[in-house]
Amino acid sequence: MALLLTSALFSLASCEDTNELGVDLPGTTPINTEFEEFPVTASTTRLDSLPTTQKDHFLVGQLQDGNTGGLLEARSFLEVAASTDSLPSQYASLNPKLDSVVILAGFDRVYGSTTAPMRLTLYDLQQPLDDFTTYNSTSTIPLGAAIASNVAVNLNRTVRDKINTLDSLQNLPARIPLSADPANPTTWARQLFAKLLSTSSVTLTDTDLRTVWKGIGLVANSSGTAVGFSRSVLSSVYVYYHLPITASVNKRKVYRILFGDPLQVASSPRYFSNIRYTLNTPGSPFNALQGNGRAQVASTASGDVVYSQDGTGLTTKLVIPGLDVLKARQAQGNLIINRAELIVPVKSYSTAQFSAPAQLYLYEANNDNNRILLYNNGLLQYDRLVQQEGYLVPTANLPQALSLVEANATTKYYRTLLTGYVQAYAKGQLPAPAPTALLLSPTRRRSGGELTLDRAAIDAPNIKLRVYYSKTTAR
Repeated sequence: MALLLTSALFSLASCEDTNELGVDLPGTTPINTEFEEFPVTASTTRLDSLPTTQKDHFLVGQLQDGNTGGLLEARSFLEVAASTDSLPSQYASLNPKLDSVVILAGFDRVYGSTTAPMRLTLYDLQQPLDDFTTYNSTSTIPLGAAIASNVAVNLNRTVRDKINTLDSLQNLPARIPLSADPANPTTWARQLFAKLLSTSSVTLTDTDLRTVWKGIGLVANSSGTAVGFSRSVLSSVYVYYHLPITASVNKRKVYRILFGDPLQVASSPRYFSNIRYTLNTPGSPFNALQGNGRAQVASTASGDVVYSQDGTGLTTKLVIPGLDVLKARQAQGNLIINRAELIVPVKSYSTAQFSAPAQLYLYEANNDNNRILLYNNGLLQYDRLVQQEGYLVPTANLPQALSLVEANATTKYYRTLLTGYVQAYAKGQLPAPAPTALLLSPTRRRSGGELTLDRAAIDAPNIKLRVYYSKTTAR
């Protein structure tokens, strides 16, 4: 009987309008719950000098952006490091012979076409990466001589994998031959193998290796494709050689040279990506963002679509006048934010060229110059990222993520709760200066994580801040 009574009470309450539910508190007028949907003004701006060192990916390719008209060119610079594999010098008495030198590079992101092979040139560097330099998306290192030029790299190498009777295709690492003919190895390959043969110690040092190879410069010659190479245990340079045991019997051996070590320890080889995103297509409104960090492109000038993309720095700027409306109401009485939710819809059919990122982050910004606000904590500065519920200060290092929700094949949107943040804004509890805009980006500027070209094309007119609130005034 008690269970039936409780069920009936809940059923009755669910039929009531939230505006008709009141609570009397001593000395106050009744509390009424209200709902309001505040519009958001959106535009596209651009951040520069993005962090690209030691990210989970390094990028290589050339690609024309079909929406903004921008030309993207990505190249990567990587340290090389010796491994603990057996050196050819340990078998000097058996007269080791060089067979080939091949790079295997794992990847899990391809933007653009995969039907034709991607063409790459691999360069030596004029100087190794500097341990005391912080590299970003605008950094570069002078290229040395080409080691392998205009090499065709197949991005469709797959193997059929059968696990628990499930049949699937798995991508194999990209294969980049640097010297493929055993009868006629390249000059660079002969010099590298000579170093491996002449080393008297059991292991090769990085310093010795860099006397013949200072690092990798990876540049795309073909257009229409960009690749995100990932850290993989298979990603290495493989120096294949053999020991001629008899006239007809050879013993195959391999020595690995490392780059992009997946263990990511302090001694791991360093790497970074240089990314150029040139906006100069005639008639494109996004040309205003070329070299101008304070510029912005209103959604009304870009077909009601705004962009937020990793790698290129494209960022969605949000201005929400409703936050100041709530702040004014707070000054008139006690405003209680029961729930605040930001909804950011993705434009339908917008992920053909760039897939949508799994999550976006909110930076507090200055509306006048589109710059991210900073929080000073002693000698340290932190980007002012909106934090998770229950945290306001950026030193918590718990940024709130807008997660991608896929309602169906054509309906996708980002959503997050901002209840505590909106309450703090209304009460003036945020650090000074108060933000006047928010920047929506998939890029974490001061942390590790991925580097991709994933992009959210956002349906600007339908971005909403939904707020449920109550208000009390003294009698």
